[in-house]
Amino acid sequence: MRMYIIRHAESEANVAHVFAGQMDYPLSDKGKQDAILIAQWFTSRFTLKSIYCSPLLRARQTAQPFRISRSIPFVEDQRLAEQNLGIFQGTTYEDAKKNPLYIKDSMQRWEWQVPSGESYKDMAIRIESFFSTLDPNQADCLIVTHGAAMRIMRGVLENTLPIYPERIPSNGEIWEIDFKGIGKSHEIKSLFADNLEYGHHNV
Repeated sequence: MRMYIIRHAESEANVAHVFAGQMDYPLSDKGKQDAILIAQWFTSRFTLKSIYCSPLLRARQTAQPFRISRSIPFVEDQRLAEQNLGIFQGTTYEDAKKNPLYIKDSMQRWEWQVPSGESYKDMAIRIESFFSTLDPNQADCLIVTHGAAMRIMRGVLENTLPIYPERIPSNGEIWEIDFKGIGKSHEIKSLFADNLEYGHHNV
């Protein structure tokens, strides 16, 4: 199965430098336009048989332009949601960094239990559960999700957890993976990010 994973386009929370977590923020005007451009670029080159999407608004709005055919199954799955950031949801980056309960080092968050939220380890459990339900022999699919979730997805797909990458993918960035099943190491190819002109970019 060829799997594509995309981080949602720019949201109002991204613009305001706010931690959205599992709060519902819409896409910004730029994000809405980017989602359309990305989908046009993508669907002119690749064929999807199913779409899996985080239930959060910014992900659903990003997924909408990809649904060029209503016959494509569209499944919302809570396991694809962003990290529950508990007390930091809705907080600006700067205000969060002033809080002694906030772990500034992103590489030290595996067992950091966010107050009233979840750790990266918690996220890994639900994300691994999602991937375990996918059949490597099924048709190509798109997964629409979030930045920190994709950080953990990369650890799952490259089979490196509890070690995960420092970099979070850009808004609108798409990964391409030949999915072989859970527990195996996969090569991940990044197609593009939102600072590129989608209509003129070649893979």
